[in-house]
Amino acid sequence: MELKNAEIDDGYTTDVIASRQNLLMDVRDKLLFEQEYAGNLKERIPPKSSLRLPWAWLPGALCLLQEVGEDKTVLEIGRAALQHPDSKPYVHDVLLSMALAECSIAKTTFEKNKVSQGFEALARAQHILKNRSSLLTLPLLSQIEESLEELAPACTLEMLSLPLTPDNAERRRGAVAALCELLRQGLEVETVCKVQDWPSFLNHALNKLLAVEIIDLLSWGALAITRKNKKSLESQNQRVVIDFNCFYLVMLAHIALGFSRRQIDLINIAKSICECLIASDGIDLKFEEAFCSFLLGQGDEKVAADRLQHLEIGGHPASRSLQLKHKASQDPSLEKWLKDVVLCAFADTRDCSPSFANFFGGPKRVTNRIKQCKGSAQTISNMSQRLPAIIRPLGDCSFENSPSTVNSTKLPGDAVKQLTPSNLQSHLAQGQTGVCNNVASVQLKRNLGMHHRKIRDIWWATRDMLVRLTCVSLLGCIVFVASKLPVMFKKQVKRLPDVAITQKLWPFSNLSSLSISSAGAGNVLYKRQMPLDEAEALVRQWQTIKAEALGPNHEIESLSDVLRDSMLHQWQDLADSAKARSCFWRFVLLRLSVLRAEIMSDGNGGEMAEIEAVLEEAAELIDKNQQNNPNYYSTYKIQYVLKRQYDGSWRFCQGSVQSPG
Repeated sequence: MELKNAEIDDGYTTDVIASRQNLLMDVRDKLLFEQEYAGNLKERIPPKSSLRLPWAWLPGALCLLQEVGEDKTVLEIGRAALQHPDSKPYVHDVLLSMALAECSIAKTTFEKNKVSQGFEALARAQHILKNRSSLLTLPLLSQIEESLEELAPACTLEMLSLPLTPDNAERRRGAVAALCELLRQGLEVETVCKVQDWPSFLNHALNKLLAVEIIDLLSWGALAITRKNKKSLESQNQRVVIDFNCFYLVMLAHIALGFSRRQIDLINIAKSICECLIASDGIDLKFEEAFCSFLLGQGDEKVAADRLQHLEIGGHPASRSLQLKHKASQDPSLEKWLKDVVLCAFADTRDCSPSFANFFGGPKRVTNRIKQCKGSAQTISNMSQRLPAIIRPLGDCSFENSPSTVNSTKLPGDAVKQLTPSNLQSHLAQGQTGVCNNVASVQLKRNLGMHHRKIRDIWWATRDMLVRLTCVSLLGCIVFVASKLPVMFKKQVKRLPDVAITQKLWPFSNLSSLSISSAGAGNVLYKRQMPLDEAEALVRQWQTIKAEALGPNHEIESLSDVLRDSMLHQWQDLADSAKARSCFWRFVLLRLSVLRAEIMSDGNGGEMAEIEAVLEEAAELIDKNQQNNPNYYSTYKIQYVLKRQYDGSWRFCQGSVQSPG
């Protein structure tokens, strides 16, 4: 039996090549000379003994398993191994094997035309690679990100096609938000979007939406007014993205929801859209205009009925619908047109009665709908308009330079983010806590060459041992002190006139602040510099997640991605308090400068980091019950303490404001 050398994927360390070769030679020798390891596949006789592998061979084993298509086994073993400290020297190769396994799963699902499942597998692979700084430079990551952006339109359509069930609710919300972002990109003149055929894509997407989802997608009334100015660049670009048929469907959605809910403002918008389409596209929509006027009490029913009866077949979508719906009727009624063409076009208005008596007899409602898509940057743009006094002292500082303030139309990856599952972290680490560094090494048991079910059985026996060892970790865990950063908010807000209101909204008085030196653990044997760009990326990530957790969408679950210990609990309490009181913060990170970044090791594999930075920040507290929203602008110096996790990522444990910047 000769071993054939095979090329392995780029990105692995040189140790993987050696461990892979050693493992293959060991397996070969045992299969040739020790029958207890061989068994008999034909007679389904399992081996009597299993191989005992050192931790150094773990990357090579995962590499081989991934090569032969045992992708799920690679992910199971990788997740469990990452929770054990002995895997720390091999985290890079373990994560790479897991990412390649996810890519292989994605390829298989794409071949079965399951776009959304393949998209989610690629998103998990991207998340795995981003958990290790040494993997960020791999070409594989950029290829995955490019593929995700190209797949976003197709994935959006597939997710919108899912049945309207509670199990699919989260995916549907993500798909609607992704469609919103894709539309914003397409309507931005200077943005390159991945959608190739906008009329076909948008027509398919809108026909899968509820009427309320269409209405909340964009500010359609404003877009219709922009469309009227035929000579403007924005109007010409809009016609490429949103053709007449799509805009006509949007108008019907406003009529359908306005009629079913008796919301006069929606019917007013439908009439405005109708008038703008007549002026911009030159198509006869006098019947629709008369129908809206009739519902608003501004026109006569007979006029609308006459215009419906005299529609020329083939003139526009309404007449085409009539040809199909009323070909057997010599006198089509307004109520029948409303039912068949308008209400039945959308799942959420299909069961509404078309009776005009019910509509005019019930109470009318006038609402002030807020057009805002989750994940968009509209909240930031609104804040920039509300805080002119804050912006003036900043001199040449530009809002466009901050990732937290860039308009979503300039970020193609935003659509990808909306489609990405929210539970990616659980795929990498499923609830197990890491064990302390002085736990004795445990050898991994592997049985290569057998059926994948046998492999998992042996591994789970070993994993049970790892779970028992986690009890020892309680002896070595470090308890970090509370963060001082929320205290800074209290000091800043006290300068505002509505301090009494703000203090009721935020439980600052319950937060303690201790010296940062108390977070130290053991003796620091040596220090080394952390790259400033890596430190800046970590701080920016925390600031972005802070803004999301305390922002209008209250994405509190994302705090655990960057925080741990008491700092996590306190920020979660703040975010929960804001959500309970129906208020939120709008943050704008104006400037970030990292002054110092050091990594400290205790010699036992444990690592901590200190990052000292100067932040320039503006914020506004939004409370719908108050007329004047408190806001502040501040420059401050802060020192962060971070703890290295067993998967190689960092978590913030403490932040201490030292002095104003």
